[in-house]
Amino acid sequence: MHMRELENLIEQYVNSRRRRHSFISTGLAVKALKQIVPACSVSDSDLANMIANRAIDYNLPVSFDLNES
Repeated sequence: MHMRELENLIEQYVNSRRRRHSFISTGLAVKALKQIVPACSVSDSDLANMIANRAIDYNLPVSFDLNES
């Protein structure tokens, strides 16, 4: 998957969540996106940062709750 396609998926995810929720959970977002793109070459922490940046663009609070163990 190309980076632009991943950015589009993140955009769609944040857009759908911002209409129904008051914040974005990085843990839930990474989990959801990994179900759509299981072979994503971007690390979970980088993906969480991309999600957070997009959420911040929309003035949405971000819960940085990604657990990496």
